[in-house]
Amino acid sequence: MILRALACALALGAAAQAPKLTVHEVVDRANKVLRGDSSRARVLMSITTPDWSRELDIESWNSGRTKALILIHAPPKEKGTATLRRGEEMWMWMARVERLLKIPPAMMHSSWQGSDFDYEDIVKADSIVKDYEHKLLKSSPGPGYDVYRIQADPKPDAPVVWGKVLFEAGVFPDGWVIPLREEDYNERGELVRTIVLSQVRELGGRRVPTRLECAPERKKGRKTVLTYRDIQFDVNLPDSFFSVSRLQK
Repeated sequence: MILRALACALALGAAAQAPKLTVHEVVDRANKVLRGDSSRARVLMSITTPDWSRELDIESWNSGRTKALILIHAPPKEKGTATLRRGEEMWMWMARVERLLKIPPAMMHSSWQGSDFDYEDIVKADSIVKDYEHKLLKSSPGPGYDVYRIQADPKPDAPVVWGKVLFEAGVFPDGWVIPLREEDYNERGELVRTIVLSQVRELGGRRVPTRLECAPERKKGRKTVLTYRDIQFDVNLPDSFFSVSRLQK
């Protein structure tokens, strides 16, 4: 009886161990952990500089890798402003002046709402997965997961901004992956910004980092923090939800 119980326990333990992931799979799973196949989230964005600070109450919806809608609820001056992404195209609805603007390529590297994220970050949400080659630099044990440090180098002729990305992810024994850190470098090898993801907890029934802090290297005292307050996964979002006509309602 004891030997049978021990054998069952060993079998269950082996079943709990997910197959070893490739480096590409680690990056892919980490990249979509806060989006899933579809999702709705409520996020507080805090922007801090040496001279001023502001907060935005944001609601966002995502479907797959190609559709996203971001709506600002506060402050009152920005309430109703919305950003829509469909494929590689993006529009902004400026509620205060009731004007629809299609974001041209020249604006893609402009700051989104004064933050340390730009329009490119929104449009190229899966760029780190499809536009880069990945190699594992090292892995080390962490608190309940292994930490993978990965280097991402652009594929030839890939339409990307960064000359190199260093990426850290936590890989749990069951195969769940969370992003932990991202360092973005320009083509000269200079560090441009660092994104740190922390405060991992269960939200929407999944383990996710609920705090993202983005700090530019050359602008000391400046940072943008995203705090996830609520998130729901596997939300039913029809294609019409991400239409330009709906953006103006």
